[in-house]
Amino acid sequence: MNDFENMTPGMIIGFIITYNNEHLADDEKEDDVRMATQSDFDRF
Repeated sequence: MNDFENMTPGMIIGFIITYNNEHLADDEKEDDVRMATQSDFDRF
C-alpha cells in the first residue's frame, strides 16, 4: 500500500489494467475495441 502513496491516478489505473490483463482467463479478455457511435452516446 505504501507504493500507492507515490503514484499518480494515471499510474494506478495503468497498474490495474496491467494486473487484470495478466490475471484474466483468455475467454474473459475483450478481443476488439470498437468506436462508440452516436446511438451508444444516446443510450448512455
